[in-house]
Amino acid sequence: MGADKKKAYASNALLYGVFIVGAVVVVNLLSTRVFGRIDLTENKMYTLSQPSKDLVKKLPDYFTVKAFMSKDLPPELTAISRYVRDLIDEYKASSSKFRWEAIDPGSDKKLEEEANRCKVQKVQIQVLRNQKFELGEYYLGLCLEYGTQVESIPQVARTEGLEYQISSLIKRMTQHKRKVAFTTGHGENDINTGFQSLKQDLEQEFEVTTVNPSQAEIGKDIDALVVGGPKQAFDDKGRKELDKFLMTGKGAVILVDGMVMGSPGGGMHGMEQMQIKMAQANDPQLSKLLDVYGFKIDQDFVFDPQAAMAGPVEINGRRMLATAPFFVGVETEKMPDLSILNGVRGLVFPFASSVELTGPLAGGKPPAGAKLWKLASSTKEAWKQTGFFVLSAQTKIEPGKERGSYAFGYAYQGPLKSAFAPAAPTNESSADKPPTESVKPVRLVVMGDSDFASDDNVQLARYLPFYGAGAQLLFNAVSWTVEDEALTPLRAKNMTPRPIKVSSDATASLIQFGNVLGLPLAFCLFGLVRWRVRRSARLRQKI
Repeated sequence: MGADKKKAYASNALLYGVFIVGAVVVVNLLSTRVFGRIDLTENKMYTLSQPSKDLVKKLPDYFTVKAFMSKDLPPELTAISRYVRDLIDEYKASSSKFRWEAIDPGSDKKLEEEANRCKVQKVQIQVLRNQKFELGEYYLGLCLEYGTQVESIPQVARTEGLEYQISSLIKRMTQHKRKVAFTTGHGENDINTGFQSLKQDLEQEFEVTTVNPSQAEIGKDIDALVVGGPKQAFDDKGRKELDKFLMTGKGAVILVDGMVMGSPGGGMHGMEQMQIKMAQANDPQLSKLLDVYGFKIDQDFVFDPQAAMAGPVEINGRRMLATAPFFVGVETEKMPDLSILNGVRGLVFPFASSVELTGPLAGGKPPAGAKLWKLASSTKEAWKQTGFFVLSAQTKIEPGKERGSYAFGYAYQGPLKSAFAPAAPTNESSADKPPTESVKPVRLVVMGDSDFASDDNVQLARYLPFYGAGAQLLFNAVSWTVEDEALTPLRAKNMTPRPIKVSSDATASLIQFGNVLGLPLAFCLFGLVRWRVRRSARLRQKI
């Protein structure tokens, strides 16, 4: 009887092993034909985004990617190479018109010349060989071809942002670029002064130009406008041009500083390297437009001690970082139906003014069919600092009596009434009549600050990363107003830390000891239970 049981156990084990091997073979065969992956990262870092899939699905003609990859890559680049292969495989699986091939130039001169023509460069990296470090050169870059167009990603040194790079190049090569104009002539920040750090990123997706509406008409080929914090007044012609543009149904981003910090004897600039600053009212004469649209930029600064962040100040003639209530940190909330805040978890508003809703938007109630979103606001402990005052290292900031939460900006989508609509009917023909209302819903972003996305803040992001979110918000806002926001989710697709939020020190200690002691104890308990179950089974067999 015992011999029969042993034979039965042996045959069962053999069949079980055969089934396991067979299942593995079948799964491997299926995996070569069906692509799939379980991605547990928050932003789905290792999964091709739906916008990228849609982009290649709509390819009008064949698109080719040549991936130049050395076969003998060191471990530091092997993981990146595997990610590149998987990512491009997902592009290929999304469209029959997307083709790619992996090329190892090795010592082949012709393939090296082809890589050079595509501007793909060797990656230089230190590798450990024979117990000493050596400088190695390897190919890991992409060449993208569409018709006669050739673009490249010369070196792939990291995985973060690669999908956005590839998709933005595909979009640029296969689709017509929308045109965005920054206004000039009124002391604004534009792509050449103040927003230079944004220029390269914007030009990757849009055609970017400048226009002075006080001197020239805004062209019909312009799809969106950015008014970047004017310090000088718009004349009547400039205001009419802005209004006329919006009445065509196209969007705009309007950044207006209600007050500005100036230096004694100097001009008004956001952050001059002077020790004493004077706060003065700033009126670019845009209130006639904004009031009719439903917005009012107050001539104040919002000071918020509860949300005070570090920022650049002058102390004893040196520019240093100091925490102050006029550098207001804001934690943003996700809005499923608005892409402007995608990837923006928080940002800093330096010397920002409050924005109120008036006229057609008073009370926060937009017209029927329109939508209104509050983009950012202070805490309830903030106050408004108004009037002329001097700020220096010795200035003691006296808290205001009236505290409250104040908005820094809004996004609006809906119809707009013209600020220059005639009060009474005119005898002009319909062709000559100025429009009284936008021909279609307008996308409009109004902010009480222009410094949050300035070059100064972007440079600070090297030391204080949260300062970089301002430029991202402005980039997202431009995409939203142009109604070309397909790639916005991709810009925010990167690995971000997700710290555990704890309500008290006791909870933090409990979590810490649970990780240190709880997991090992749970593993030991599982082993003990497993041992008891198997021991009971053996005892029953003997009986």
